[in-house]
Amino acid sequence: MDNNHFQETHSSNDNNFTQKQRYRVITGAFNNKVTADQIATEIKERYGLTVYVIPEQVKRSRSSL
Repeated sequence: MDNNHFQETHSSNDNNFTQKQRYRVITGAFNNKVTADQIATEIKERYGLTVYVIPEQVKRSRSSL
């Protein structure tokens, strides 16, 4: 395989990966579900985006066990 063929194959693979790559936007964490739901509703109505409200996993420190 010559060097030009490698570069051409490598470049086309990069383009395919970029086209399939997805990105997630995380807006932040809120102190309670009511506030999170209010913000989610506003984002849905204002921007038409799909929004999920999920509980945040908080790691406990060893001293609190």
